[in-house]
Amino acid sequence: MTYILRILLLVLALVSLSAYADDVERLPKWELGAGLAAASFPDYPGSDQNRSLVLPYPSAIYRGSRIRADRDGLRGMLFKGPRWDLDVSAGGSLSVNSKDNRAREGMNDLGISLEFGPSLRLKFVDEADQKLQLRFNLRALLVADDFPALDYEGWLFNPELRWRRHYGERYILGSSLELRYANRAYHDHFYGVASQFATVTRPEYRGQRGYSSVGVSSFVTMKLDQNWRASVRLGYYDLHDVAFNDSPLFRKNSGAFFGLSISRVLWRSESTVGPARIDDITL
Repeated sequence: MTYILRILLLVLALVSLSAYADDVERLPKWELGAGLAAASFPDYPGSDQNRSLVLPYPSAIYRGSRIRADRDGLRGMLFKGPRWDLDVSAGGSLSVNSKDNRAREGMNDLGISLEFGPSLRLKFVDEADQKLQLRFNLRALLVADDFPALDYEGWLFNPELRWRRHYGERYILGSSLELRYANRAYHDHFYGVASQFATVTRPEYRGQRGYSSVGVSSFVTMKLDQNWRASVRLGYYDLHDVAFNDSPLFRKNSGAFFGLSISRVLWRSESTVGPARIDDITL
């Protein structure tokens, strides 16, 4: 998405923090609610400026047999097997106002973006209360420079090792380790400097295909009562030896993010799905 460390706020603004249920409990097919999210993250990977946001958001969970919306965004299931799944996943990133970023001052803003593409999931552990998966995500970057039109700006390959575990009746813990590799156009969107924007201290630069980053993240989701949920997420990524190392927009070789959110379920559908499993909640 763009980049996964900034995806955090968009995901929180589009999905709920997930419901908890025992293994034998059925879950509502739809849940609607509202919440408040706070996050701190870099303007873009490699930026030396951070921003913090606090804003309310609507929340929605949909647990369909082929399409699901949850904490990880919108997914469309293409094939589901005992040891591997193939689905379509989507994500996105927020815009960056170049007037507020020293490295990009005078350049065009980075528009809101969408990442969309297939995801192959290999399931090493697939139990009712625990998941360990290796995901191979291949996504196209679509940018809304002239909304609602979307322009193709390259692709991203994003292998990810993901673990989730249900603890008792109130907590879900998870962590992930991921690597990112993108083509020339993808990197050029974030780190390229066209000739008209070149200055003495910001030379012209064209993006190169190659390694983008490696990162780790963890989260905990808590059920406060039947309707209230809270979540905390933090992460770190490393940008040493990346393909865009020579870009004048690349200012810092590491970064971190933090997110906190609380939400309340306001409505549940009478139709249910089940039995409840951890993949109905967080995967």
